[in-house]
Amino acid sequence: MDSKFHPFVLPFSIGFALMLAVLTVRYVIWLRGLSSDNRKRIRSNFFTVNTWEALVEIFRESLVHLKIYKVNPMLGFMHMSLAFGWFLLIVGGKLETWYYTGDFANEMHYAIFFRYFEPVTSGFWMNGVMVFFMEFALLMVLTGLILALAKRIRKKLMGMQNTTRHSSGNRIALTFLWFIFPLRLFAESATAGQHGGGGFLTANLGAWLFGGDSAASWELPLWWAYSISLGLFFIALPFSRYLHIPTEMVLILLRRWGLESEKGFNPNKGLQAFEVHSCSSCGICLDACPAINIGQEAFQASYFVRGVRENSEVEAKATSCLSCGSCTAICPVGVDVEQLRLDKRSDIFTKARFSHSYLPGSMTLWRDTTEVVLFTGCMGRSNPKTTVAFKALLKEAGLSFVHVDEKDGVCCGRPMALAGALDQSLMMKEYNSNLINGQNGQVLVTSCPICFKYFTEEYNLNIPVMHHSQFLWELMKKGKIKRDSRDLKFAYHDPCELGRGSGCYEPPRSVLAQLGELLPVDKERDKALCCGNNLGSLSLPESDRRQITARTLAVLSANEPDYIVSSCPLCKQTLARQSSVEVKDLAEILLETKPLRVKVPSYSYVHQEAGR
Repeated sequence: MDSKFHPFVLPFSIGFALMLAVLTVRYVIWLRGLSSDNRKRIRSNFFTVNTWEALVEIFRESLVHLKIYKVNPMLGFMHMSLAFGWFLLIVGGKLETWYYTGDFANEMHYAIFFRYFEPVTSGFWMNGVMVFFMEFALLMVLTGLILALAKRIRKKLMGMQNTTRHSSGNRIALTFLWFIFPLRLFAESATAGQHGGGGFLTANLGAWLFGGDSAASWELPLWWAYSISLGLFFIALPFSRYLHIPTEMVLILLRRWGLESEKGFNPNKGLQAFEVHSCSSCGICLDACPAINIGQEAFQASYFVRGVRENSEVEAKATSCLSCGSCTAICPVGVDVEQLRLDKRSDIFTKARFSHSYLPGSMTLWRDTTEVVLFTGCMGRSNPKTTVAFKALLKEAGLSFVHVDEKDGVCCGRPMALAGALDQSLMMKEYNSNLINGQNGQVLVTSCPICFKYFTEEYNLNIPVMHHSQFLWELMKKGKIKRDSRDLKFAYHDPCELGRGSGCYEPPRSVLAQLGELLPVDKERDKALCCGNNLGSLSLPESDRRQITARTLAVLSANEPDYIVSSCPLCKQTLARQSSVEVKDLAEILLETKPLRVKVPSYSYVHQEAGR
């Protein structure tokens, strides 16, 4: 065929042009929402190695999907087959037309519909290689489609317990996408049956399905159907979840150039817009959520982000979450869903009327150097056993300390920040900073992971900060606390704020390993389940929280430990309410395993003057 045009290319061409126009307008609007600092970062990083690293990451994550593969190999292979296979078809099609015509600047539709315009390319010296390459790429995509269909019919075949329920608009776009490549296969097979040519797929299928005179009647209708499916998918793409395909690539570039999200809840401009629209609704975050299938409101990350993207009401989805960080930790795109929720909560909180202006100014009172400044926080007050145990261990190690918030301190401020009350949190930070900085201490130790994370990331203190599990392990390594192993079995629960939130996994395990047998737990470290409680969750019903706790306890008690151990007063309190196995804090376990000749202090919440 001499002509490189046929009317059936118009649906594809029109759809592709409209998609480019909409994407251009959207991206311009979002980029104009970037702060001046972020724009400077783009200019200063554009011609640097960061751009090359971004391109490598785009290949690795947007096409091959290595992060998804590491979490779920079957799901990763499905995404890779679809994305990388389509990429190979685009690149291969361009190379094929270039080598065949000797002209790189062929019309775009010519490469897409090459087999219609050039059904037999036997004179082309790389014909066999290119035909095999293109049909192999098509087979890759078709394999991905089969797996995607299997995921919809029986998700457990893909190693998933839950999949995202799509909106009607996404279903329409998905339908067009699913039709594209089967139609391409049949269209190329009909052409091969009519004119010859084709490869291991289309030549054989063409001979089988379109033998005799049937190919002539089927050829053009199939090419029309293929073109229409492509065009309609491109038109739907900017208004569906498939906007993530190009947007994720742009997001990777922006991140590699060092851009940071603008403050506040601004999902329709700036970096936050690119992040929100890069979510593919892959569903990986669903299985990771400890609250999945609990209660009536689907507030999981995938649904929350979709609600934000579609400008629907997401207040309940923002306030119900326990902020355990599981979704953010496992997201293959790296969408910081937890921060997005906090920004939304802050947006909600501005409608409320609360004030902590009653806080007195704290006087900076310098004292002689004390070795440990102890801050136990709100949960330390509600769990005095942990506080008493840790103080006794400090005395056993011969350390001077001051319990700075025993009388004068207030909340660290993170629960208020989790609730979106940033101004109130700032007041608490200022008060506590003055109080702590005035103690002339060598190290600040807190038994609460919530406080530890906030002191580490948000405060500007004049001393280092350690969680009590880290500090206790340091004391054991230095020989200041000595223990012998006993015939005890422990199941350790990783608190969300200490584990995923702060990356502290080894110190508490190292302490327990010295005291007895540390049992394996099915869900631990970065995959650990939430205890079912969080001071920042505003609206999750108690009945739902108890179900989450029951799930976590089932995992922790599976191997019949003597004790369930946590390093968080809130987790300990929550788990203990429902557990048939005794739940203790790490400090309690360490104190109680002292040699019997050493007297163990009773658990009375007595004011300690040590170190003052």
